[in-house]
Amino acid sequence: MTTKMMHMPYTPKLFSLTHLICCLILCSLLPNIAAAISIEDSRKLYSQASEALKADEDDKYFQLKAKLTAYPLYPYLVQQELEHNFDKVTQHHIDRYTEQYNELPPTYILQQKWLRFLASQKRWKQYVTAYKSTPIKRELYQCHYRNSLLKTAQPKSAMKNIGALWNTGHSISKACDEVFNYWITQSSGPSSELAFQRFWKSVGNDNIALARYLNRFLNSKQQQTTERLFQVSKDPSLVINPKFLPGDTIASRKTYLYGLNKLSKKNPLSAAQIWIKQRTKLSFNFEEQQKLNRDIARRLSYRADETTDQLLGELNIFADEEIHNLRFKLALTKQNWQKVHQLIDELTPESQLQERWTYWKTISASHIKGLKPVYSDAFVKLSNQRSYYGLLASRTLQSRFRLNPQQDKVTELSLQELATSPAMRRMHELYQLNSLYLARREWNQLTRGFDKAQLRTAATVVHRWGWHNLAIAGIAKAKFWDDISLRFPMPYSDIFDKLAGDYKIDTNWARAVARQESAYQPYARSRVGARGLMQLMPKTAQSTAKRNDISYKGVADLYQPETNINLGVAYLAEMQKKFKGNQVLATAAYNAGPHRVKKWLKQRGELPTDIWIEMIPFKETRKYVMSVMAYHAIYRTLAGQPSHILEGQTAFRIALKDSTSAQQAERLRNFIQTNSATTLTQ
Repeated sequence: MTTKMMHMPYTPKLFSLTHLICCLILCSLLPNIAAAISIEDSRKLYSQASEALKADEDDKYFQLKAKLTAYPLYPYLVQQELEHNFDKVTQHHIDRYTEQYNELPPTYILQQKWLRFLASQKRWKQYVTAYKSTPIKRELYQCHYRNSLLKTAQPKSAMKNIGALWNTGHSISKACDEVFNYWITQSSGPSSELAFQRFWKSVGNDNIALARYLNRFLNSKQQQTTERLFQVSKDPSLVINPKFLPGDTIASRKTYLYGLNKLSKKNPLSAAQIWIKQRTKLSFNFEEQQKLNRDIARRLSYRADETTDQLLGELNIFADEEIHNLRFKLALTKQNWQKVHQLIDELTPESQLQERWTYWKTISASHIKGLKPVYSDAFVKLSNQRSYYGLLASRTLQSRFRLNPQQDKVTELSLQELATSPAMRRMHELYQLNSLYLARREWNQLTRGFDKAQLRTAATVVHRWGWHNLAIAGIAKAKFWDDISLRFPMPYSDIFDKLAGDYKIDTNWARAVARQESAYQPYARSRVGARGLMQLMPKTAQSTAKRNDISYKGVADLYQPETNINLGVAYLAEMQKKFKGNQVLATAAYNAGPHRVKKWLKQRGELPTDIWIEMIPFKETRKYVMSVMAYHAIYRTLAGQPSHILEGQTAFRIALKDSTSAQQAERLRNFIQTNSATTLTQ
């Protein structure tokens, strides 16, 4: 840098303390300059200043900075300046910034980056000082801290409580390698008992490679027990022999759990039969039993036969909801309505009030000869709910799908007060500059202690900016489920309407998919790489573009709303055509892929639509289809159109046709439509 700052000249070799302090207090010295600049102009100047700093254009940067002292993002600019000059700043500069901007998100970010910089530069003495002055205690930074103590001749401090850091079931950051090596070779190292604890933690995490490494720290007696574990890892059927694992020891129990879990992946039937006989013979705790009960039950249900329900019942000794649900789904697949009704009756009264159980209890009653009592008032109430099961119930009763919107609104005064707060002003500027990660951090810090009403106000503010996915998340956290305008916005309406018309699909269906996929976040990216508003994988986007003659240059195009919607709608139309106009199947295919949907249709394609959805093997896809169907109905209702009717027969319609008591089933339907009495008696 070559420019002069205040009283002291700034040299290229040394970052001036006076320079930094003057920078930090400029906002109190130059209010008139900043006040004369509009927020839009300040936003442009901020971007220019950031670019000038990166380009080492010092004179230009400081001239621009002097005009931004009243700009909400001034602290971020100072943070960038410090980071740009890490090789010249001292801990005093970091502490001074922290003191002035202690409550702001950039402070924590700056401290993290400062620690990483000091470690990368091997400035160990400074690292020790910096680490002690921050709240950052994550594993990586702990490793660097202990290494710094070693490098500064403080081995005793470096070794203090090191066993607690080491004793974990996962592989620890390589930053700890040097300090662990010192502990092992030049200090006491881990005791065999501590290593034994970590060994079984790693086995519990299915990290056998780590367990093999830890085996070297065990004594010969311990290694005799761990050797059985390694044998079982190669041949899990060894646990079938009760004499293979002698005694009720931690090693026997952990090996038994590991082996049975592994065996259940290949042969769940054998694993279930062995486990049911042996689980009471060793002192497994509740959590251990529950986990293995669930794992085996889940795998059993994938390969169901005539013995599965009985085994699931025997596994479910703790009245576990997950295993109970597997039995319910098995009965539903077989359309064993007597069993379905019985299993729902076994739930607690509170659980039976849940929408899912209300729906299926009524449906099962419509199939049972003699019609057991059914809670018709609950079903009528369900038909008025704005949900997937509410949609099914309203279709059953042939009644109107209801939105039930929240009537009260957030006051303009409360919106104005929050919108003009310093934190919200910073967040708005970050949003305008597309710095969404930083804006989200501001949101998290601002709303951390908010009550429901404050969260709703904050969600309304960002909704008005057009940041819909954050507004949706905020209103959901506040549990204001009936604030329809915030939960179901309609951005990009012109684009959706035009493209849906071009591809001859329902625009509200496409909108429902976008709402479920990204909540209208143009820059959304999933953990598997799907991108944009309608969450398209790059390969899918490329092939769809080619088939439909859509301009597509690469992955970056998926962050352009119009391109993303074009590709998403085109692909949705392809799925609709592939599955002969069936939107339920097309929706499932959009999420899980058409090849999987074809496989599921071969396995259980003859099932009624509502049962087929319930039986979708992937939990994510099952919830996805249910949500899209409900959102589709909501958007159609908002548009003044009749709610969507599911394709194919539902279980209730089949009851009307196929029940041995079809007339009684018809009477039940009519009764539910017209009567809200508590029970119906044969």
